[in-house]
Amino acid sequence: MAPGRRGNAHAYRFALLGGLSLGYDVALVGGILPTLERTLALSAAARGVVVASAKLGGALGAFVGAALMRSHGRGRSASAMTLACSACGSAATWASAEAGDATGMALGRVALGVGVGGVAVIAPAYCGETSEVGARGSVGACFELSVCAGMALANALTWFSPQKTLGLVLFSPAVLGFWSAIVFAMSVESPRWLFRRGDENGARDALRATGADAATVEEEIGEILAEERALGIGFDGGAGDDAGFWRSFVESTVGGVREAMSGDERRAVRLALAMAVLNQMCASTSVINYGSSVFRRLANDASASNGDMDVYNMYTGVIILCKTVGVAASIAMVDSVGRRPLLLFGSAASGFGLCVACFGYAAKSVGWTLFGLCAFILAFSSSFASVFWVLVSELFSMRAKSSAIALVTATLFASGALSDSIFPSMISTIGAGTFVVYAIVCFASTTFVYLYIPETARKPLKEIQSAMKSGLSGYAEIHASSEHEDRGTRVELAVTRDTNGG
Repeated sequence: MAPGRRGNAHAYRFALLGGLSLGYDVALVGGILPTLERTLALSAAARGVVVASAKLGGALGAFVGAALMRSHGRGRSASAMTLACSACGSAATWASAEAGDATGMALGRVALGVGVGGVAVIAPAYCGETSEVGARGSVGACFELSVCAGMALANALTWFSPQKTLGLVLFSPAVLGFWSAIVFAMSVESPRWLFRRGDENGARDALRATGADAATVEEEIGEILAEERALGIGFDGGAGDDAGFWRSFVESTVGGVREAMSGDERRAVRLALAMAVLNQMCASTSVINYGSSVFRRLANDASASNGDMDVYNMYTGVIILCKTVGVAASIAMVDSVGRRPLLLFGSAASGFGLCVACFGYAAKSVGWTLFGLCAFILAFSSSFASVFWVLVSELFSMRAKSSAIALVTATLFASGALSDSIFPSMISTIGAGTFVVYAIVCFASTTFVYLYIPETARKPLKEIQSAMKSGLSGYAEIHASSEHEDRGTRVELAVTRDTNGG
């Protein structure tokens, strides 16, 4: 569809709230970690478990979110998961902190993570289905911008006497979840989901709600219809997204694994799984979770921020600022420069940034360590952090989307949980070598992208997914359709609809 024919405000709004709770949790637990260590008497291993528990919940939430968005739609599912999990998780973590119960704290964070993981599946799927081709990259990258916004908000709450406001800070995710849930519930539903449910009139109404004119509505309905018929789905007895929650949950878990192993889209699933592991195993969130602890260790300050201000959390705030700048740069470039160049440059630059951090940590220099981590986060956030979500929204057809994205997102959170759980022990045992290990992962990511990830910018979703099935390597170009070919395709779709009585 030609850019500018309808609005993308609904997709931007969904994306800008989709990662808010994820970023908020990452920065919040990092900021209050010294206070939790004192309150709960946490060892290094227990500290890793408490931090990683939210991502373990996110791995489960990914499958729950996939099942809900298939059975109940995108907006309502995101709203329900955000509201329920943020309220339950916040109450549990607050009560556990008051009781000094580390196990309860971990379980409460699992509950928070379930909601975060569910929305992390729903938001990219929604954005990929509802945004225009020319804006799909920037809309998808806005998901990562919302992660930054959540991080910045939570980090600011921990600058001043976090030990004196621990209960308020722990309960704050419930407030954030409440307002996010309202916006999700008011969002325009995905026309593709409505179509698959057999509600063609609802799909038309949803498109009109985005500001599409009559011609654009008919054009997109024709494209959806052609895609559904190609998959053997439609109004002639084919199976659409009409399964209930439990059936959808089973299909999301078992179906995702089956698709990865032997399905038509196994190549796309496997590439996305590898991207998910590389995304988290370079310590992309661990350096924010544990940033203040790293700087406190360098400064040989064992206090739990008993003063009026926690300067170490402010250092982490600088890292978050760099992440925000990087994501903003990615939004500006992802559709014009392309996905591959950003991934290649960003992953390589991320590795060099971690090498600088290694030097700073070995030299006991807070300044050089902070500079290296800022360089790492700036490069990573302008590439892997945001482009990953863009690719996830593009690689899979509607047939495999819910199960594939669930598996990929669960892998992302599981990898993040592993990185978060081992980071404290690595810092304690090998010190500066920790950053070398993660730098090697970044350089491996560069090689992986060069060999296997194709360019998808400005390509129709159908073309991208066909290229994935054909097995094109990263250095093999997906040929862009010319405007003439694009117009011809639209005419052909229209003729097909008329011929079939659509």
